[in-house]
Amino acid sequence: MEIKLHRYFGDDHITKSVMEVWMEGEDSPRLTCEARESAYCDYSDSFAGASHYCLPVGKWKLEVGHSPYSPMGLRVPKCPGHRQVYIGHRWSKQCVEGEVLIGEPVFHYYTDEDGNQVEYPKKRRMENGEEVFAELDELVYEAFRREEEFYIEIDNEEIISMANDILSEC
Repeated sequence: MEIKLHRYFGDDHITKSVMEVWMEGEDSPRLTCEARESAYCDYSDSFAGASHYCLPVGKWKLEVGHSPYSPMGLRVPKCPGHRQVYIGHRWSKQCVEGEVLIGEPVFHYYTDEDGNQVEYPKKRRMENGEEVFAELDELVYEAFRREEEFYIEIDNEEIISMANDILSEC
């Protein structure tokens, strides 16, 4: 199983991504949902305070096992600046430091100068995290039975907006 996080927005409070879950040998993702992490920073090497930010860009091994969310929960055990980052859900929060939260997207739109409805990613929220997590959990069990390896791959290619002062902090 490979989880891909395609980030599309980041600021000093939150990092927003589209998450895809790919099963080994398949041509399309089995699950596509929203994901949230803490404050955005584009980095690949550890630095002081990195654990206060989103995970670094790259491909990281996932471990399967007990988590606050499931007996077969997923976590990034180790990557630059982070230890034990769980993938989970929260019904009352959009992001939590040290976790990747998932859910369904709730889109927000504005009307541009030409009268067209345009999606506003900065205001996109998540809901129904428990239901989405239940779908992910089923896929984890299936991949585990098939003895697949588990990875997460993260890219910042779609980031559309960030504060300049955040870049100077990283």
